[in-house]
Amino acid sequence: MDNHITQLIQPHTGDIHQTVPVTEGYGASTTAVITGTRGEFFVKATPNRAGGHLDAARREAAVNPAVRTLSPALQWQVENEEWFVLGFEVVQGRTADITPGSADLPRIIDAVDQLAAVPLPEVAEGWEDVRWDRFATKEEQQLLRGDALTHTDLHEHNVLLGEERTWIVDWEWPTRGAEALTPSCLAVQLVAAGHSPAAAEGWVAGCQAWKRATPESLDAFARANARLHHYFAELRSEEKWLADMAVAAQAWAEHRCA
Repeated sequence: MDNHITQLIQPHTGDIHQTVPVTEGYGASTTAVITGTRGEFFVKATPNRAGGHLDAARREAAVNPAVRTLSPALQWQVENEEWFVLGFEVVQGRTADITPGSADLPRIIDAVDQLAAVPLPEVAEGWEDVRWDRFATKEEQQLLRGDALTHTDLHEHNVLLGEERTWIVDWEWPTRGAEALTPSCLAVQLVAAGHSPAAAEGWVAGCQAWKRATPESLDAFARANARLHHYFAELRSEEKWLADMAVAAQAWAEHRCA
């Protein structure tokens, strides 16, 4: 981790004894587990430059008090001209398995239900989700509006399972949107992990958010999401995972809208 970051965070960590890198970001975040005289912290450092990465980091900090039943607690934040840094509690959990037949799937659905029970926090009232707007008709755009707090990146690495608790991590872009968004995004991830669209729907149909969503909003998401993923798969054709997600999103759309 950059020496400038370690100097910045030392008032919160104390003298640092160990740094275990998790990821090294390229213009995004650098993450590590830091052990210091004041404890152990999961540290996420983002360059303090205007733009989407910094906006996402600030949003993750702002939403944390509302989602601490699901997310590791933010212990401190600090910034200077170079860096914006968040220090979270360290939780003991393993990456979820979302493949067919996994025993983790009921716990993941339960976590989505816990999220659905979180009221939209005041800080998120202005975070209207518009990510699908450019790929949606005017009618579809309206069907994707709503007052639910969303987490639309529920792949296996963002769900951690402990012995007694399940955590949803990486709250970098929570939004205000339709109930359909979070369970539908999970459904596409399940298809990408090997589930048939029907099997994926069998799981997400148990979510409270899914039950509250209208069929029209579920279909609108499926269509707009397929267009979004095809666009990015063509734009960055060298990235296989984008092509895989486009295939999964298309399969989901065909299942929903046949």
